Amino acid sequence: MTDLNAEKGQCLATARLLVRPQRAVLELGAAEDVLATTLRVVHHANRHGRPDDFIAVALPLMHRGRETMRPGTEVELIGSPASLDVFLGLEGMVVLKRRGMLVPTDIMDAVAEPGTQGAAYVRDRACEKHTPGWIARSRRRAERRGKPLGQPVEPRADDTRTLLLRHGHAVLHIREQIGLIAEGPLLVSTYGFSSAAAPAVLPVWTESMRELDNAA
Repeated sequence: MTDLNAEKGQCLATARLLVRPQRAVLELGAAEDVLATTLRVVHHANRHGRPDDFIAVALPLMHRGRETMRPGTEVELIGSPASLDVFLGLEGMVVLKRRGMLVPTDIMDAVAEPGTQGAAYVRDRACEKHTPGWIARSRRRAERRGKPLGQPVEPRADDTRTLLLRHGHAVLHIREQIGLIAEGPLLVSTYGFSSAAAPAVLPVWTESMRELDNAA
């Protein structure tokens, strides 16, 4: 049995793929189904793929809604031609295409040029540690191990600056961070997001960057 990837992997950032739902899907309110399927397939691809060829996830239309951050209707995937080609052949994406739910798209070239502006999509674990779910899981772990819980953590209201994404039983808190593409490898988790300690700035152009550009 092949071991599954669990640690971070390198995103080569030589290709991009835009996943967009058809207008009819948007009108039916099923865009979140497309998002959930896309994230699930990325996780599967990264878990089973090569650790030096992970797919990174960008949400270029992510924006602040009335009360919470909203993901937008597009998912931009950054990887290599090989990793994105494998992604398109996995079951979830094949089903979406067969049902006519996606706007037809092709794998395009991407260039992660150091010093140019882009965006990182960071999993904010600091927020997660104050959610009721995290606190409950910490208590159960402490009970199983027969150890004290440690310093009590108080629940907080949801941070309106982060996007809550449900992935199976997990809830990911994702924050967009505009920055400059750095030298060196872009490292992302199997979910396709980077960490606050090492944000992977991707070669994407986002709605927030457009707004800043228009305001200048």
